[in-house]
Amino acid sequence: MQKTISAIKVRQNLGQVMNEVALKDDEYVIERAGKPMVAIIPIERYQSIKKERGEFFRMVEDIRKGMMPADDKVLDAEIEAAVKAVRKRTTRRPKKK
Repeated sequence: MQKTISAIKVRQNLGQVMNEVALKDDEYVIERAGKPMVAIIPIERYQSIKKERGEFFRMVEDIRKGMMPADDKVLDAEIEAAVKAVRKRTTRRPKKK
């Protein structure tokens, strides 16, 4: 369950907050002057997020490495052709009466 708590309250009740997060899988959003600043989440969730983030960046790097460098002129021509095709599709012709 996600809960919101002020920075002052979390300082006063840190042990209790840690127990609720660790034992009940609660999550806390800590606010300062009514503005959300940070979150306290179970360590398993944090590790899962870190793992997924690392996997995502590895996939991006694999994709980047797998792409062959293209000639600038070829890329410019392909971009221009794509722009023309989209413009042609989206140009509305006036209705005939």
